[in-house]
This record gives sequence, structure tokens and C-alpha cells, in this order.
Amino acid sequence: MDKKDLRRMNAQEAAVKDKRRIIFAVGGLVLCIVVLFALNKKASKAEEDAAKQIQDSRTSIMQLLPDLDQSILDNVRDSSYAEMGILEIDALQELGTKVRTLLPSWFAVLGEPKFNFQGSEADAPALRGKLFRMRGELLDARPLTRNAGSETEYWCHIRNDSGEDFLFVSMTVPTELFGADNYVLADGYFLKYYRHTLSDTPITAPLFVGRELSPSWRLLDPSLEPDMQLMAGVKDHPLGTDNRVEDLNTFPAMWHLANVAASVRETPETLAAATEGSLIMDHELLEKVSKDPEIYRGRVFEVGGMYAGTPATVRIGENPMRKRKMSSAWIRNDFNGDVLVHLKAPGDFDFDTNRDPVVFHAYFLMLWAYVDTEGIPRRAPVFVVVDNYYDDPYTPPFAGQMVALFLGIAVVIGALLFWLVKRDRIKSEVSMQAMLDRRQHRAKR
Repeated sequence: MDKKDLRRMNAQEAAVKDKRRIIFAVGGLVLCIVVLFALNKKASKAEEDAAKQIQDSRTSIMQLLPDLDQSILDNVRDSSYAEMGILEIDALQELGTKVRTLLPSWFAVLGEPKFNFQGSEADAPALRGKLFRMRGELLDARPLTRNAGSETEYWCHIRNDSGEDFLFVSMTVPTELFGADNYVLADGYFLKYYRHTLSDTPITAPLFVGRELSPSWRLLDPSLEPDMQLMAGVKDHPLGTDNRVEDLNTFPAMWHLANVAASVRETPETLAAATEGSLIMDHELLEKVSKDPEIYRGRVFEVGGMYAGTPATVRIGENPMRKRKMSSAWIRNDFNGDVLVHLKAPGDFDFDTNRDPVVFHAYFLMLWAYVDTEGIPRRAPVFVVVDNYYDDPYTPPFAGQMVALFLGIAVVIGALLFWLVKRDRIKSEVSMQAMLDRRQHRAKR
């Protein structure tokens, strides 16, 4: 085999290799597209399965609800003015008996079904015997005993946040007050549109039958500024007392700040405006807050540190933001000594413990006193979280010069290596050309 055939064979082998590389590249691209399509299809199916699972769980829950005697409910009438003035006692008793087995958690799991007050009375037959969650201001209420020896019913006139009136029959007479706003939670079955007189004025409204009334909170309107009048009423705990931190979930001031925090983070503009000029919590400022906490109440701080323990998210009861859960965490900062900071965030807040240190924008609420596990009395500042970000590790002032120096050295070494490789390549080409010239010269002889 002469040199030309050898070169031709090498060229053919190189072409085959290039063809294989192209085939492998195209095949890899196609494989990636197939994998991405499969992953996307799998994700879509997972979402569909999750939605179906939620629907199936609700369906199974509905199957566990008490069975109502539909024949009794079918006899209820409210299609005319006269029928709305008649109360079908047997249907009331049927719903009143079955509703006693239901607890508030049932209504939460069912998605807190809402009654459509804007619907026509013509929809009443389809809604009869359905469960609904109602809230509103208790305008009037009075007990009613129908017969000697029968249980007392508690008839109520309630107005919801939208100004719509409804009637509610509680099968249990309440034994607790409903707060200054007289605001209540009323879960129950819809019975009919009914005309009734409680306070000398007859009203015609939807009638619901429930197990009991319980205290609730009026829904908070969005707010971008803390109410300093409300903040002025907050009392800090004296050092040496021991208090349950869970009680914070019942503080109106905490919920007010939580509502403000949720409102300001709705848009980047309101968030930037609210957090501009945040106070940086350091040891000096911590001492000032401990000495005069009322001055800083409702102010936005930047509070940073490491997590002390694992953040927790727990189920909570009625609240003015209609949240089902409350998240909380403790953080510490060695620069501030052994003082812990307690953070509150309604809902499922992402306290990511895999990244430290973390910095929070948060509203200062109060000083919470407790006795630690070693019997030492302490006070922890409590903040309501607006948002958070992760702080970069500390970088010394000369780090930039060091990086530039190493980059310069790397560039010099790279340039030197490039020059050496290029020089060797030139020498190799010159040597190869000289060898070819000698061979051609010998071949001409």
C-alpha cells in the first residue's frame, strides 16, 4: 500500500468517524427531546392524578357524611310568599339531628363551601340539605323551646361581610361570648328561604341549621400601613414570666401585621416601598429594642441569622385572614449573643433550612417572655415576616485583589503554555517538512 492509498484510507476513516459523531449527536438530541416530552407528559399526568385524588377524597368524604331522609326534605316548600312563612318542623329536626355529628374540620376539608346569595329562590330545592360555611355579625339571637321537655333551639339573625342577611338555628345554646364585634362562625345545612321575626321586623332570608355557633374574626381588608393605634395597645411581657408562644395566634395585633405583610408583598413596588429604610437588627439596636420596645413596634426590620431548631407549621382555628395553618421559626445570630428571635408567618411559609444565613424583612410585634429549659428567664423579640432572602457568606475586603491576582497568574500561565505548544507545533511542522523533502530528494535519485 503506497502513501496515497494510506492517506486515502485515513481520510475515509476520518469521514466515517465524523459521520458517526453526527449520527450520535442527532441521536442524542432526539433522545433529549423524547426524555423532555416524557417528563412533561409525566408531570401533566401527576397533576391530573393529584386533582383526581383531591376530587376522589372529597367524594369519599361526602360518602361518610350522615344520610339525610330525602323524602322529608322533598316536602319542604319555599316557592311562594306563603310557603316561605311555613316552617316544616320535621325537616328542621331531621337536619338538627344529623348536624350534631359534624365538626368544623368537616367543612374545612370540604373546601369551605359558600352559599350563593345572588342565586334565585328557584335554586333552593337543589341546595336543600347541602352543607355551607357561613360567617358574619350576630345581629339578634334568642332561644326557643317548642314544647315542654324538648331541647332549646338558638335562633339567630346574622349578616355576612357582603351585607347579606341569613337565619341560623343552632341546636346548641352557646355558653361563650363572641368578642367585641359579636362575629360568629355558623356551619350548617341549608333548609329553605324562610320569613321570620326576631327583632319585631320580619325578614325573609336563607335558613340554615347548624350544630353550634362559635367565635370568629371579621375578614381583614388589605392594608399597606400598620395601624399604630392598634400597635400602641400591645403589651410586652415582663421578664421572669413564662408564656405560651402559641397564644400569639390569638393576638389581633399579630394578625394585623400579618395582613399588612401579605398586602405589601403583593407587588414589587409596594414591597420595595415598605422595606425601604428597614432597621438593621444588630447588637446595639437589640439593646435599644429591649429597653424601649414600644418605640419600634410596627417598624420594618432586617433580621438575619441561622435557624435554631426546625421551623414548624401547625393547624390553627378561626382567624381574620382565613388561613388554615401558621408557620413559625426561631433564629439566632452569634453577633447578638444568646438572644433568640421568634418569627411568625401565616400559611405555609417556606422557611428553607438548607440555606444559611437567612435575612428576613419583618414587622416588630413585641417582646415575648419565657423561661428556657435551664430555668433562665428570657425575652425574645417577635417579628411577623414579610419576605426573606439568603445572605452571601462574608467576603474580606482584599478578596477582590486576591481573585484578580490569581486570574492574572492563570492568564500568564495559559499564555505561556499556548506559546510553548505553538512553538513545538511549528518545530514539528518544520521537522516533518524537512523529512518529506529528504524523502522526495532520495526518490528522485
